Amino acid sequence: MREEYSYGIVVISSFHGDYKYLLLKRAEGWLDFPKGHIEKGETGTAAAIRETREESGIKIDEKNLIPYFHYDITYRFTYNSVKILKHVRMFMSIVPENTIVKVSDEHRGYVWLNYSDAMGNLNFGNQKDLMQYANSYLKKYLDMEALNSEYKNIPIKSKWNLSVNFVPGEGNLNSKVFFIGQAPGRNEDLERRPFIGRSGKLLDSLIQGIGLDREDVYITSVVQFFPPENRAPTEDEVAICMPFLKKQLDIVNPQIIVLLGATAAGALLNLKGITAYHGKIIENKYLITVHPAAALRNPANLEIMKSDFKVLGEFIKSHRNP
Repeated sequence: MREEYSYGIVVISSFHGDYKYLLLKRAEGWLDFPKGHIEKGETGTAAAIRETREESGIKIDEKNLIPYFHYDITYRFTYNSVKILKHVRMFMSIVPENTIVKVSDEHRGYVWLNYSDAMGNLNFGNQKDLMQYANSYLKKYLDMEALNSEYKNIPIKSKWNLSVNFVPGEGNLNSKVFFIGQAPGRNEDLERRPFIGRSGKLLDSLIQGIGLDREDVYITSVVQFFPPENRAPTEDEVAICMPFLKKQLDIVNPQIIVLLGATAAGALLNLKGITAYHGKIIENKYLITVHPAAALRNPANLEIMKSDFKVLGEFIKSHRNP
């Protein structure tokens, strides 16, 4: 069986606030997303961008792809008596209103359809599954962007003893696994990304150890501004930021929330310590473990984290869709 790999982009545009999806009319009579074969030496994102430009005339830069969105499709078909196993990865991008579309010769036109109309006009189950996933992600993305826009303005409106650099959470907004740390460190404050220092590298390796990648999960902190001198955030600072964290949880709606350290456990579950609770699934929703920084300082804590992540891995396996 021959294997083939294709990449493409779910292209979205706003029509007076109504978001619509670009679908190309194939010669065979059905609608499809812009996508095509990867060429030798290309990355997946480069192939998706090139194919979208060739098929629709729309130029999209990698920086304009919606972060962390990807959707994989695998299916089998026969062409000229050859059995083919097809692997497709789709990315997503929002393009400006009134973007000009110029389809390639292999297509017979195009349509912009809202979610409901697109679901009614797509022919194949895997297309509809992609559309459903993409539409869910789009709503979460827009909600999170609006929330972060409000959150990052807190220092303007409050008495403030933290950095004014907002460090947004990042990751897959459809993720089933949501990690919460204490607060950004100095590296995170400079780069404005969570868990990118030594603690982040350890967290990444533990995530990979249970069969996931960083792009598969969502990572944030109780407080998303750096406390000077790397101190713990105060109770007042936690109280100011908690409503935003709860809204993030509502948007992502994960299956399991991993609380990294005592600050996260105290903020979410009002616990005074984690020794008696780590490695246990609480309320069938929370897993408490030590903070990666504590694991770097103490080998015993690292062993605790490794053990707790085994519990996390088993939880994920037991709740995976069949």
